[in-house]
This record gives sequence, structure tokens and C-alpha cells, in this order.
Amino acid sequence: MKQYPVMLNLAGRRSIVIGGGSVAARKTRDLLDNDALVTVISPEFNEAFNRLKSSYPDRIVMEQRPYRRGDLKGALIVFSATNNSEINREVFMEAQELNIFINAVDDPPNCTFTIPSSFKRGDLLVTVSTGGVSPALSARLRREIEKHIPESVEITLAALKEARNQLQTGDGFNSVSSEQRGTILKQIVLDDNLLGELVTCFHAGTVKNFLARISTDKK
Repeated sequence: MKQYPVMLNLAGRRSIVIGGGSVAARKTRDLLDNDALVTVISPEFNEAFNRLKSSYPDRIVMEQRPYRRGDLKGALIVFSATNNSEINREVFMEAQELNIFINAVDDPPNCTFTIPSSFKRGDLLVTVSTGGVSPALSARLRREIEKHIPESVEITLAALKEARNQLQTGDGFNSVSSEQRGTILKQIVLDDNLLGELVTCFHAGTVKNFLARISTDKK
């Protein structure tokens, strides 16, 4: 199955989780951590859901009952985290009819998307996927990649974010075109010395002066 890679903004968007076990709790937590509005439907709930309810009282709704057709209306994405293939299939069929993306955990035939193995450091999000073929291999490769990402990447990204904002809206950079802005930022990223200098200036609050010099050098 061919898959298109995409990062979703779930803030304020309705998401549905069918199931109340430990796997459903992990999916629910991930959705809540990404600012989604989550409705969880299950006849029974794992103890972990009580903690989630305490941590996110305004963004989680728990309905203690079996799944019913019509429960998916208005959702952006759905997770079916049950151990019942018949329920997974029913949820899948409704999601298909409503054009809602669905992931049935460990049930590839009833999925329209899969979840990659991932890690996050600040604004950096790295994902690895085998298209659902081998989640274990995805996790192994993700761990290998993670070893090579320096802890300093968070502050580096913060400095690059400040540089981009300055070039876009800062005083003195009105004449910098979009193409020039991209060239300057690429120059910084590809030069370890410039990247280190940018981070130093970020700590010192002198990013604007640094960019003014770089912009002048490019002219």
C-alpha cells in the first residue's frame, strides 16, 4: 500500500478512539498531547483513562458503552483499538463512508493510515515508517537515528526560528525577498561555523545584527 507522508495539525479537531484498554489509552494520550479533542468509546476503561481525564478534563469525553454506528460523525481521524476484528471492520466501513481516516491497531486491512515510529526534540519531529509492514523495524531504525541527533538541536531550531522571523517581519529586512531569505537561511544551515555563531547570537539577543551582516555579505 502506497502512503503519503504528512504532518497533521490536530489542535481543536475531533478525534475518536474506540476501545478502553492500554493501547487505546496510549493513542488517546498521543492525541491529547497534540491538542486534539478526543471522544473515547468503550464498555470498560483502563485505569490510565482516569489519569488522562484528570490531566485533560476539557478535551476528553469518555462514553462507557459499545460502539454504535454514527459515532464517527464529525471526526477528522479515528483509532479502533479493540481486539475484536468484527468491531474494527464496522468502524472501518463507517469511516470509509464518511471519508474519515482510520487506523485499526494491528489490523492493516481495516486501516487507511498507519502511525510511524517517532521521536521529538523541541520542534524537531523525526518519523520512520515501513508502511505497516514491520513496526518493530521502524522502532529499531528510529532508535538508531535518534542516537545521531545532538541534544543541542532544540536550541539550534529555536535560533533558526528566530532568524526566520526576523527576516520575515523584522525591521531592516523589508527589502529581503522570499528567495533571498531562503538563500540566507540555507547558507547558515549548511555552514557549521555560521550555525554556531547564530546560536551564540541567539543566546546574546543579537540575531538581528548577525543577520544584517549576513544579508550585506550576500549583496
